[in-house]
Amino acid sequence: MDKYERILFIDEMLSKVESMEDAPSPTDIRRALEAVCGSIDRSTVWRDIRDLEEKFHAPLDYVDKKSPSGKRCKGLFYTSKAFRVPAMFSTGDKIRSAQLVMRLLDSVRGTPVYDEAAEAFRDLATEAPVVDSRGGMKFGLDSDERIIFIGPPCVAVPDDTWRTVKEAVSRNRRLKFSYHGRDRTVEPYQIIFGDGNWNLWCYDYGSRERRLFTLANMEGARFKTGKDNEFVLPDDFDFRRLTPGYFGTFHSDEDCVVRVRLRGYAAKYAMCRTWGGEQTVERISDDEIRLSFRTSQFPKGGSEASCAGGPILSWILGWGEFAVPEAPAELVDIWRRRVSAMSAALEE
Repeated sequence: MDKYERILFIDEMLSKVESMEDAPSPTDIRRALEAVCGSIDRSTVWRDIRDLEEKFHAPLDYVDKKSPSGKRCKGLFYTSKAFRVPAMFSTGDKIRSAQLVMRLLDSVRGTPVYDEAAEAFRDLATEAPVVDSRGGMKFGLDSDERIIFIGPPCVAVPDDTWRTVKEAVSRNRRLKFSYHGRDRTVEPYQIIFGDGNWNLWCYDYGSRERRLFTLANMEGARFKTGKDNEFVLPDDFDFRRLTPGYFGTFHSDEDCVVRVRLRGYAAKYAMCRTWGGEQTVERISDDEIRLSFRTSQFPKGGSEASCAGGPILSWILGWGEFAVPEAPAELVDIWRRRVSAMSAALEE
């Protein structure tokens, strides 16, 4: 039994104390441990009790009592019945996993949700020891820079906006705010993080459709007042049902099948990702594939505006001559016009 297991054992004993007469003395604890794992030094038990109090912040107190032999001794008990040493990080592998989660939290650093989550993990880290090869203990999650998560910098969200939107989502409260100079009233469904931005997925009464709004661009977020200030959350509210693919938070009202011919590194990379629903890969040659998937992330009816084609067109263009769209016809047409425009710009 290692040090952390002994501390969990002591914690279990103290959690069961119902009265001061039942409070175990250090000798009682040592005997109980010996019954499970064999001989233990008295000094080892005292060190475990000290670590339980000082490093795990256990609310320990002592009461003078008589032992069965009639000698005076100190009985240990918790002053708070709610306290328990967490056992969830009891192995080295789980501690390392917690370290990775802390690294993952870095992707949302600077946002309100980071502060809340990091505080919770710091508390757990304080209570989760790492046992080294000598049986010594370190407390707190070590900094590990050998495995990291890379993402775009987060766009800051004002605290009052975050709190209002978060409460509106959790309580099904209709929400009002100004967005690029227009007043909006919405039914907030989900808060979604993607590509460095926090977005609100909601039903917008102005456009009479479901839309995404970036929290950082909201002004004057507040609850709608009046009798109709709450709404019933629909069963199909989940944004993930609409966009099973790779292309962030973008979506359109219709889905379609996208088919792209890729070669070289683009083909190798594409086979390692899920780009949409019903995905298939057809091998054309050793160096070329035909990728097909269903998605709602291609905007049909796009204009000549720079956003025409959405993220799927940008993804295809990013591969240059190594990616050629074959379907739908509208995507192929936009791609051809964009390539021609780029070629013309080069000749100017």
